[in-house]
Amino acid sequence: MADGVRVETDGLTKFSDQVQNDTTSTLGNGYSRARVDLSTGVEFGSSNASGAVFAAKQRYRDSLLASTANVQAYLDAAEVLALAAGKVAKAMDETDGRAAQRATEIRTLLDQAVVEARQRRAPADGESAA
Repeated sequence: MADGVRVETDGLTKFSDQVQNDTTSTLGNGYSRARVDLSTGVEFGSSNASGAVFAAKQRYRDSLLASTANVQAYLDAAEVLALAAGKVAKAMDETDGRAAQRATEIRTLLDQAVVEARQRRAPADGESAA
């Protein structure tokens, strides 16, 4: 088989696997445990009716919602990136195999053409066509 071009995709595959593992087992699990249910509102200061406490509760709630959305967006983006990296690595591996096969086929065709050209030229060179 011809040498062709060989792209090392091991690092890309490892990256894909590691990001998927980190996001699902580490970050995803930690996020699931740390997620706060805000459907009933923020609990602190419920017995204090002051405007300052109410405003702090609202800012705290808004901050938690924004943080939750950011973590979820990060997890989603990491998953998309990891899957894309895996697909790219697979496609490059398949392309390398096809390219090497095609290079071998082309080499064989060129070798055959050289043999045929020598056979045609042999009589002109005073040789017998073998």
